[in-house]
Amino acid sequence: MNDTIVADGVVKSFGDVKALNNLSFTVNEGDMYGFIGPDGTGKTTFMRIATCLSSPDLGCVTVGGHDIRKDSGAIRRIVGYMPQHFSQYADLTVGENLSFFADLFGVSGSDRKRRMERLLDFSRLGPFIKRRAGALSGGMKRKLALSCTLIHRPTVLLLDEPTTGVDPVSRREFWSILDEVKHDGTTILVS
Repeated sequence: MNDTIVADGVVKSFGDVKALNNLSFTVNEGDMYGFIGPDGTGKTTFMRIATCLSSPDLGCVTVGGHDIRKDSGAIRRIVGYMPQHFSQYADLTVGENLSFFADLFGVSGSDRKRRMERLLDFSRLGPFIKRRAGALSGGMKRKLALSCTLIHRPTVLLLDEPTTGVDPVSRREFWSILDEVKHDGTTILVS
């Protein structure tokens, strides 16, 4: 097994507040790793660092063998990041959101059509393709967010509290989808 996510001595402060203090851990290729802790313990801070949206004050982070300080472009191509809060476009339909993210990640042609169909099928959002994202239930919004995150087939998936505010049935469906994604070989870090 290869190490897919490696944090070594990561420190990150915001003024006098130390969000991460010498954080070190490894996630192996193909694993699903739970990043657990109460609010304010640095989970989101680390995920933002691992996706090259922020930099650590000290320490080293590699994702897929790429150093976040040197290879941000390579990391962005292999990582799918689903933030804690709904980040799709509420005024766009389910289909338009998927198309937008496919465009963003350069997914085109028959591959685009095939991926969109598969994501709509396994998320069970197919019947809602013309519904505006803002009119979806909480569980459906989370499944849309995951589908948009998966559109470019990332090998590493970072999910920041993906089922917060979701009903028990949708939560079970969401975890079932994640299990399928993991069995496809994707490495998952979830808080």
